[in-house]
Amino acid sequence: MLLTLLIFFLQLLAGAWVARAETAPLLIRHALGQEQQAKVLTYEQAVLRLLLDKTIPSHGPYQLQPSAVVSQSRAFLQLASGELDVVSSMSTSSRESQGIPIRVCLYRGLLGVRLPISLSSRSERFESVSSLAQAQAFKLAQVADWPDTQILHANGWHVERIPRLSTFPEMLKRERIDLFALGAIEVFPIVDALPELIVLEHWLIAYPSAYYFFVNSKKPELAQRLRQGWDLVLADGSFAALFEQWVGPQLARAKLAERRWLVLRNPELPAETPVQDSRLWHPLVRSRLLRAVGEH
Repeated sequence: MLLTLLIFFLQLLAGAWVARAETAPLLIRHALGQEQQAKVLTYEQAVLRLLLDKTIPSHGPYQLQPSAVVSQSRAFLQLASGELDVVSSMSTSSRESQGIPIRVCLYRGLLGVRLPISLSSRSERFESVSSLAQAQAFKLAQVADWPDTQILHANGWHVERIPRLSTFPEMLKRERIDLFALGAIEVFPIVDALPELIVLEHWLIAYPSAYYFFVNSKKPELAQRLRQGWDLVLADGSFAALFEQWVGPQLARAKLAERRWLVLRNPELPAETPVQDSRLWHPLVRSRLLRAVGEH
């Protein structure tokens, strides 16, 4: 009798342990390009949470664990080594070989639409730009391991390579560079906090780009979960609502349609980029950047 009760009790414990294991949150270690502090909810983290929340009924609970802030190059090394599960970045063929790309652009192609930043005291000189050749006469800086640096260089621009984003304000103030360019959806919150700097109003630099989540190659089930999440949020409108909430105010302020577009080619854009899927791109990106790509 005691033996029977003991066996029954052990079976109960085993069943409870299995049940807990089945419902244990999936740990997802991530390094998102936008985030600087783990306690601050960023747009990219909000998108990741949206995809994962939508798939809880099919895939179960999850827990996000941000990494320390690292460079993009370092994040991809950690992804390839298995130290990270998800990173976010502008896509290149090289980066698509280091992880599984989830080919839906978080920024609808707008991160390749770059607004130039200058010293306020020098802005009048730079606002007069009317051609790509004129713009290329000025010294532009970009972060060394950003894909944008290679794109600008491939288009004949003299690019001053800097080690990190925080370097550019002082270089502008010392006039070691003339301009720095950031995405239309990120530039204003950064420049608003930097006295003496201004976002130019009359022109921009633009090239086709895609900014994805990349998943550890050993986690194909996580990649599939994110793809399923994208299918759901594109269909039910929840991504469009989130995008408008977070990015809409920046776009309104950028007045992209009123600017002169200096369009560059992007030799780093992978051939697999889904340029024909109209659901994934902002209308201005479709009409001014991707039409020519899709024709080739």
